Amino acid sequence: MKSIVKGISVALAVLALISCGTTRESVKVTTGAYERLDWQGRATGSEIPSWVLAVGDNNKRKIVKELDLDGYMVWSFNSNGSDLEFLQNWTDKVELQSNVAQSISTSIGRATEASLEAEQNIDETTKKKTVKDVTTVLSNVRVNGLEKIASYWIKSRASTVAKPKSDSDYETKYTYYSVWAVKNDLYEKQIHAAMNDLPGNTSQDPLLMRLITASIEKTMLADSSADVLTYNEPSAEF
Repeated sequence: MKSIVKGISVALAVLALISCGTTRESVKVTTGAYERLDWQGRATGSEIPSWVLAVGDNNKRKIVKELDLDGYMVWSFNSNGSDLEFLQNWTDKVELQSNVAQSISTSIGRATEASLEAEQNIDETTKKKTVKDVTTVLSNVRVNGLEKIASYWIKSRASTVAKPKSDSDYETKYTYYSVWAVKNDLYEKQIHAAMNDLPGNTSQDPLLMRLITASIEKTMLADSSADVLTYNEPSAEF
């Protein structure tokens, strides 16, 4: 009897050890969410503006409403990095035009593709070439008259370990928000002018140009389809 009891005790002990080992291996370290450390205007008691939260939520309608931008084409940017001054210069001076062009090329390209797909009198090869022509031209467009409407920064940090004990257990970053806009009529003139750079077999086809023009108009009316671009500062670790 003692032998049986002893055998059962050993078996239970082995199971307990196996169970503990499995538990230790399956536990995942959970790091903390970002906590705000500082923000623009905090020293004077200012709260984070609603338009900043709207940029973070990719809510174009709210951005337009909060900043009174009816009648404008609007682009908002959300960038992250460890050096705020570099981040601001990179966003506003180095990458601005290329990011705006990327947004325009993507939105009008998608609208053009949808318009072409609905047209049965155009073959697939022509459709693909037309979309490529449009996106290529617009990816190189440079929009004149862009106005910096607003900008803002937030400094935050997040723990990199489950139980942080020192500053080295955190990653700190700045998030820089900016909103740029250009009046609708000025924007429209420039985009239509850019279409003059389309290859001849596209620009001289009345049906294709009618569909492309209609696609441009659709993107201007699509108030809820804002492109909020997010990118990281080069060499940033987060």
